[in-house]
Amino acid sequence: MIQKIIFRLAVIIMLSFCVYFSAVGYIDKAIDIFGMGDVAASNGKYLDQSFDKAVTGFLILSGIKSGLAVIEGSEIGVGFNLEIGDLVQSVYDYVDIAWKTALAGGTIVLLTKLMLQAAEMVDHWVLSALLSFLLISLIIKWFLPKFIKLSVILKEAYFFLIVFTIVLYLVLPFSITCSAFLSEKITRPLIQDSQRSFEKIKNEFSINEITERIFTEDQQTEKDESWFSALNIKAKFDRIGRNIKEQAEYFKEKTKNIAIWTIQLIAGYLFDSIIFPLTFFIFLFMITKSVLLFIFEKRKNQSMIDDLSILVKKYYGRTEKEKPVKKKFRMRPMRKIWYHHPGR
Repeated sequence: MIQKIIFRLAVIIMLSFCVYFSAVGYIDKAIDIFGMGDVAASNGKYLDQSFDKAVTGFLILSGIKSGLAVIEGSEIGVGFNLEIGDLVQSVYDYVDIAWKTALAGGTIVLLTKLMLQAAEMVDHWVLSALLSFLLISLIIKWFLPKFIKLSVILKEAYFFLIVFTIVLYLVLPFSITCSAFLSEKITRPLIQDSQRSFEKIKNEFSINEITERIFTEDQQTEKDESWFSALNIKAKFDRIGRNIKEQAEYFKEKTKNIAIWTIQLIAGYLFDSIIFPLTFFIFLFMITKSVLLFIFEKRKNQSMIDDLSILVKKYYGRTEKEKPVKKKFRMRPMRKIWYHHPGR
């Protein structure tokens, strides 16, 4: 009996120290030493690189979009403004979708980074709360057995805190790590290829470049022209018309490529920022929850049996197994009495 009391007191003292050490962050430092620090550093590096690339792609697409927007809404002579706007309309639509995708992808990556930082700020407090609930539950179970309902409530509370703690310490970081691994193999090459392709055509779609291609003139012809031919407006409009037709063919060729790059960018950011992290998070969370439910249900059933045993002892003084067995009354055989009847 004395050994049991000493053991319980030692457990309570140890849990009290663990509550303090977890609250001040010492347990987090120990967890980082055992490998979680490397996981956090790898996740931070991956998210920083992803955010930088998303911002770079966003700036490239912003330059292309602004050039196309100016051309689409500009007025270049009589009748030419509408025709040029029609030329760049399809290209502008694809670039606008890619621009929104890069903006959304960068925003989601930044939100993920902030979420990990918030988890690192509160995880040790959640662990401290978990150990505190466990400590109180053990004190009630060992020294205050009458408060059975309070003990059950505390068990439900620290089950929730166990799940929350495992999510903060393991599920969330490893879901990002698994996403980074798949991103490195699958989606990142698509995003980088699309960004490089958009960067190559950035100068070609600037307002100065397109205007120069539309209104370009043969320098040698210009030198040979007389002052009278220089005033020939019809010739100038014909030349501009030919240049516009050439630009129309150029935009048709680029539209297909831009559509492919945009689809690659959307697929890359969709899987990289949403599908991969969310899938791994749900998968790891379901496994964790299933294992904990299996363990706790088994312990809960055993605990209910122990609680019922305590109640039976409290109100009846002994359990069903300890009840005395009543001796059955054996009647004398009637046949023996009948044979010795005096009237026979």
